Amino acid sequence: MKLRWTRFQILSLASALGAFALVVAGGFVTQTNSGLGCPDWPLCGGSIVPDWGNPTMVTEWTHRTVAAVVGILVLLTTILAWRDRRDDRRIVFVATMSLVLVAIQATLGGAVVLSELNAGLIVVHLAFAAAFFAMAVATAILAFVLPPLRPAETVEAPERAGVAEEKTQA
Repeated sequence: MKLRWTRFQILSLASALGAFALVVAGGFVTQTNSGLGCPDWPLCGGSIVPDWGNPTMVTEWTHRTVAAVVGILVLLTTILAWRDRRDDRRIVFVATMSLVLVAIQATLGGAVVLSELNAGLIVVHLAFAAAFFAMAVATAILAFVLPPLRPAETVEAPERAGVAEEKTQA
């Protein structure tokens, strides 16, 4: 038996796995006290690429890089949701919320760094991380559980079929 996954299913699964990796990377940043490894934002120590000799900086930069990749995956997933699954409001909603939440997360991450690790912002960042992860997982689950709806033009309503037959007979 050959499995056939759609592009949307593949991207939604990649986004959910990426969201998990991002949460793990964020936890690693917290546990290693690397939150200010890159003291500025969006750059890291004034440049795009960190000082590889500074493990704290590399840890924070890796978290940011994973976040950027996940953001792109979520953006592509949302585009495909709107393009390929637009008739299913549940999928479009969770995919769009995932995109909104990952954008909020990036903004909060920058605010956490610029505030020099304000505890309140860290808690809000963590709360939104949980919400984002939940939406990414929900998108992936719905992508596999809900079958794609058939396009409206291929499904003819019974009333219309009867009308069409009457017109051809007349």
